[in-house]
Amino acid sequence: MTDWLRLLRHVTGLAVRSDRRAAMLLCALTIGQAGVIAAMGLSQRWLVDSSAAGQVSAVVGAVALGAAGAAVSATAGRVENNLFIYLSGRVRMAFNAEIQYAVSSIPTIVHVEYGPYIDRWNRIFRSSQSIAALPWSTLNAVTTAVSLVVTIGLLAWVSPVLCLLAVLGVPLFLATRRADRLLREARDESAETLRHEQRLHELCVQPEPAKEVMLASSGETLSLRASKLWEATVARETGARLRATAYQGGAWLLYAAGLATALLVVADLISAGRTTVGAAVMVVTLATQLQNQLRTVLDSLTAVAEAGQVVDHYWWLRRYVDETARPGGPAPDTLVGGIALHGVRFRYPGSEQDVLRDIDLRLPAGSTVAVVGANGAGKSTLIKLLTGVHEPTAGHITVDDEPLSSIGRTHWRASLSGVFQDFARIRLLTRETIGVGSIRYIRHRPTLRAAVDRADAADVLASLPQGLDSQLGAEFDGVEPSLGQWQRLALARSLMREVTGDRP
Repeated sequence: MTDWLRLLRHVTGLAVRSDRRAAMLLCALTIGQAGVIAAMGLSQRWLVDSSAAGQVSAVVGAVALGAAGAAVSATAGRVENNLFIYLSGRVRMAFNAEIQYAVSSIPTIVHVEYGPYIDRWNRIFRSSQSIAALPWSTLNAVTTAVSLVVTIGLLAWVSPVLCLLAVLGVPLFLATRRADRLLREARDESAETLRHEQRLHELCVQPEPAKEVMLASSGETLSLRASKLWEATVARETGARLRATAYQGGAWLLYAAGLATALLVVADLISAGRTTVGAAVMVVTLATQLQNQLRTVLDSLTAVAEAGQVVDHYWWLRRYVDETARPGGPAPDTLVGGIALHGVRFRYPGSEQDVLRDIDLRLPAGSTVAVVGANGAGKSTLIKLLTGVHEPTAGHITVDDEPLSSIGRTHWRASLSGVFQDFARIRLLTRETIGVGSIRYIRHRPTLRAAVDRADAADVLASLPQGLDSQLGAEFDGVEPSLGQWQRLALARSLMREVTGDRP
């Protein structure tokens, strides 16, 4: 509950910072509508009874009260809906940017390689709309609940027996909670299947894998496999929704039986002369609205619960960001002794087998070292350990005889550059594709050209129609470099820090 309240406070803060006036107006409109149903019910009782008694002034007052309630309900409801769409859209954008920054700022890569972690932060993105609506869903549930209490009070004014209608709301609440739980479990169980489906479809539409898929004529097979995974996901969620509907449908049938009984009680009171026809009209109106109020409360609680499904995932991500930050001292400006591995072992999360085992290795300062081995021997894993994107499972790494773990991740990363086997093809302007290697110099053309020359990529630059200002990527109406040209641009990007001596 504490984590849920913290998330509510955080998202409310995003809404207020997004547009304070709109947020305050939306709050006022939501709260203001709490008394509309009671006002309209009272106006109808007042109108019927006053008409029967020939009280003209009372009839006018009743009409005015009813008209005011209807006007507020219609006008405020429309404005409230538009404000909700506007604010929730802005909050969702800000929230997604926050999560994207958190995911991208984690200095290790376990969270983008290990399936259960990927599923957790993916769930946050998929539920971002519910999270953005959380303040208004919560406020709507509270104000409607207050309105519901007022409605129950007015029903009790006619007959305490009518309060039993509210009791029948308990099965509705329990059925809704059960429905939420079924849906949440289905979505959690389908997270990996859905991610698998997305990856298979991406193989058919992304440039790099698509050519291999086309040559192998395997697109139809992959698409069929992805479709089956999607169908399995839909079937699981549909099954959960059908079971949820069955629970809720039974609860609503019970409520309908209670409403019919209430109307019989009112008819008996009228025949006994213990209440007026106006009171009966009010009861019918309130009993009908009670059903709508219960539905609104339950729908709001459902929206709140949907956001609540990712509360644990959200705070896990925030904690994970903090845990992996690893503050520490600066990296050495120049290596003196070198880098050494002492009994290093590494095992990927979820695996039962070590990729590297008992590695003792010394890389002297100023040396050039080639690591040669068969596929799967652990060469890439070794580089990931040296660059700090993975931590050893056992053993330790030293830099000039100081533990690598004592050096801040940011400081260590700032002293490195490199081109990986699966280098990034960043489809931006050429100067941006190279310049992201050292953001502070992304617009400094002499530095960019120096990095290009250092990477022996001048001919690549010369082949581009607008040079550094050329858009890269055919899908963005730009130039599509060859694989070798992409590689040299990546090398130029990696040399930006060497050219500038940039150590942020």
